Amino acid sequence: MLLSFPREIGLRRSLCPSLDRYTSYVDKVNGKANCYTSLFSFRDRDSQRSWKPDYNSVVIDRAWWDFDKGERGGIEDVKRDVATLINRLEGDVRLVATGRGFHVHQLFQQPVIGGSWDRKLGRYERSMAEDLVTLDGVGFAKKMTRIPDTYNISRGRWAVNIDSRDFAADPHGYNIPLRPSSEFAHLDPFRGQSMDATFSITRWAAENPEKEEWHPQGEFTGEIGSHGTVPIPPCLERAINVENPTHEIRVALVLHMAENLRWFAPASGVSAEKKKEMESEIVDYLSTLGWRDFNPTVSRGHVRTLLEYDRSPSYQWYQARGLCNTPCWLHDREKRT
Repeated sequence: MLLSFPREIGLRRSLCPSLDRYTSYVDKVNGKANCYTSLFSFRDRDSQRSWKPDYNSVVIDRAWWDFDKGERGGIEDVKRDVATLINRLEGDVRLVATGRGFHVHQLFQQPVIGGSWDRKLGRYERSMAEDLVTLDGVGFAKKMTRIPDTYNISRGRWAVNIDSRDFAADPHGYNIPLRPSSEFAHLDPFRGQSMDATFSITRWAAENPEKEEWHPQGEFTGEIGSHGTVPIPPCLERAINVENPTHEIRVALVLHMAENLRWFAPASGVSAEKKKEMESEIVDYLSTLGWRDFNPTVSRGHVRTLLEYDRSPSYQWYQARGLCNTPCWLHDREKRT
C-alpha cells in the first residue's frame, strides 16, 4: 500500500486521517460525484487549524504529470506524448487513463519532506516534459488529483489503472479497459503494491542545482468550495466594490483569482490553454463589478501579463494599506498580531 496519512480528500479538501476514512469516502462518493485526493500526504496538521494540514510538512513521494486532449492535440497526440515521457522516466512509473487523458506517477526511492522541495519537484517535472505539447499540468504540494478506478462523472467514463510499460511500447494499439480491472489493481499509484522505485529526487536536485534561489512570498490557506469557484476575502471585496478602485487593488484581485484558479500551482507549470481559460474567466468577472473605466480589451492585456506571476499579495500587504482589520477565513487573528 502506497497511501500514507493524513491527506486531503474531496473538492472541499477535508483532512483524512486514515485508510478506513479514505475507503469510506470512495465507497460513498464514487459514481455520485468525482473522487479526489491530495497528491501527497502531510506529516503534520496546521498548528492553528487542526482540520487542515501543514502544507510545509508535505511528504513528496512522487512526480506527477497530467496530459489532456484539447486545442494542442487530439487523443493520439496525447498518447504519443505520454509514451515519450514514460520512456524517459526511471524506475516505478504508474499510469491512469482518466477518461480525457492520462495521469503519470513516478514513485520516488525515498520521499522528501517540506515545502522547500515543491520548487525542485516542479523543475524536475517540467524538465522531463518540456517538449510535450499536450502536457496540461504537473504535481505540486497542494495538488488534488482524481482517485484511480473511480468514475469520471464529467466524462461519463471510468478512470482506470493500466500498465505503463506495456502502454509505452504500443500507445496507439494499447487496449484501455472500459472499467477497472483486478488485473491492474497492484499498479494503482495509491492503493497498489510497492515495487522497484529507483529514482531519487534528492540525487537529481543535487546534480541539477537551481541557478537562482527561490523565496516563497506567503501562501493562501482558505477553503475552495469547488474547482473554478474563487472566494474573495472581505478585505479585497471591500476594496473592489467601489466605482474606481486603484490600479494596485485591481492587480491584487487578478493575482488572487489566478492563484486560486490554478489551485496554487506555479504559473510556469500551467498550460497555455489553461491560462487562456483563466484569462477569460477573470475578465468576465471584472466586467460584472461596475468599474467606471472598465475596458475589456485593456483589462484582458493586463490579466494576460499577470497570469505569469506566481503569488498574490500576503496579508501584510493588505494590512499595510489599512484593508486587513477584521478576522476572516483567509487571515486568522494570530497572523495579524
